[in-house]
This record gives sequence, structure tokens and C-alpha cells, in this order.
Amino acid sequence: MADNTPTFIGSAFDQICFVVEDLDTAIEHWRTVSGVERWSKAYDLARHQVDKEYWGEPEDFQFSCAYGFAGDTLIELAEHDGGRSIYRDWLDEHGTGPHHVGFRVKDLAEFEAAEAHYASKGLQKAMAGWFRADAGNCKWSYWDTRAAIGCYTELYYVDGVALEALEGFRAGTTDDFIPGAPHERPTPKGA
Repeated sequence: MADNTPTFIGSAFDQICFVVEDLDTAIEHWRTVSGVERWSKAYDLARHQVDKEYWGEPEDFQFSCAYGFAGDTLIELAEHDGGRSIYRDWLDEHGTGPHHVGFRVKDLAEFEAAEAHYASKGLQKAMAGWFRADAGNCKWSYWDTRAAIGCYTELYYVDGVALEALEGFRAGTTDDFIPGAPHERPTPKGA
């Protein structure tokens, strides 16, 4: 049997995400237990995204995230804020914990090729969205790989200002991981 796995997917691993109930509590754990000091919070992260879908249907899910680096690995903490999402599903089924691994591909063409490859392998897209802006994009999708590896797999790409911010945060030259995203909760949690 021929191996037709695009090699760019496997070389792009760079992220692990944990779904949490509260970003501040999770950040404090990572700081005090694992020594990951620098974090960038981004509230209402899905509010201005387009092409949002949940299991193939349009959905207006909402979430907030915090980002930190352990070496070159991006740690994402995701907090469900509303709507139907696989974050909420995970919390209901498993509680807090590891949710997905991420592969960052270089551009939209690789992203589309990776999605086509995953679909050709019979994987189902569970959730997706797109931060689309003239200055930079981040397109992402989660694929249901739970039966094989116990969690979801994310494909994503970033470009423009978004990529500059990611690389600047990794290098320690900026504290702003998601340009323009609120770093404080705009409304009290649960309000």
C-alpha cells in the first residue's frame, strides 16, 4: 500500500490545546507547576470569525483562549463561551484536559491540501472558523481523530500581521499574540 501522506502535515506539528473552565485558573497552574510564565489572553476570540461551522452546520460558537510557549510548542488553553462547540462537548464528556494537537501549515494552499487529505482518509471535520482580515488571517479546522489518538487534530495556518505576532510572542519581542483581541474579559463570566 502506497503512503500518500503529505509530508508537510507531519513536519508542521507545533501545538497542544487543553480545554479549561477558567483561563486564569489554568494559567496560574501552568505558571506555578510547569514554569510557563508568559501568557497572552484573547477573549471573545470567535466573535468576528467567518465560516464558522460545527459538525458541518453553521454555528455561532464563542470562545476565549490563552497562549503560552513551552520551548517551541504552543500551549493553547481554550474556554467555551457560548453556542454549540466541541469545547463544550469535551467538557461535558471528559471535563477539563487535553483536547487537540495542532499542525500549522504554511499557507492557504497547504491548508486546503491538508483538509482534502484528511477528508480522503474518512476523517470528519468537527469544527472550523476563519479570522479573515486584510492584515492577516488564521484559518483553522478540527478533525475527529479521537478514535485513533484520543483527541481531535487541528489544521491551521496564519499569515500577515497574525503570523508576525505569533513569531514575536514566541521570540519574546511582543506580549500581543492575537492583535486586536481583548486581553480582559469584556463582560463578567456567566453574565
